[in-house]
Amino acid sequence: ITKYSFRNPPHFMNFLHQYAINAHYETDAVLDHYMHHQNTAPFLAKILIQRFGISNPSPRYVKEVATSFKTGLYKSTGGEFEYGSGDYGDLGATVAAILLDREARSIVLDADPSYGSFREPLLKLVAYMRAMEFQPFPRSPEIQIENVDTRIGQMAHEMPSVFSFFMPDYAAFGPVRSASLVSPEAQIYITRFF
Repeated sequence: ITKYSFRNPPHFMNFLHQYAINAHYETDAVLDHYMHHQNTAPFLAKILIQRFGISNPSPRYVKEVATSFKTGLYKSTGGEFEYGSGDYGDLGATVAAILLDREARSIVLDADPSYGSFREPLLKLVAYMRAMEFQPFPRSPEIQIENVDTRIGQMAHEMPSVFSFFMPDYAAFGPVRSASLVSPEAQIYITRFF
């Protein structure tokens, strides 16, 4: 028992008549609360943008993606195209906003050293195999990569937690941290593998 407690602990179950359906209702209520919380859309927007390759998205970009998540719609800059169903949390509209936003497609930003992200070791390995035009054996078309996690620190589908291999707000020491930027993918480079 800790010294901390809720002043008014939230509960939905009737303590006198406990039924299994009450647990279902309580779980639904909690998930709905999390899903519709005001911080959910911006949080998911930033995390998804980072996973799609931009470690330091601008506040405008995050707001645009979060708005698409909330409204369930994404309209292209000129208004020619519209994506989504109009339902809250529509991932089609959210991904369209991530991929089609002007910040994601700007050629000018490619010259900015703070734009983009590090490539993860496993993605580097796959890119290397593609560049070398790797061909599997005809009898065994499935490619098996063994013990790669002990060599490069990462293996597909074997993340140490549900939050991936690195934290979204990790900032490496040096110029990145000095510039108040983050580089989540750089966290894997501080492990024993590098």
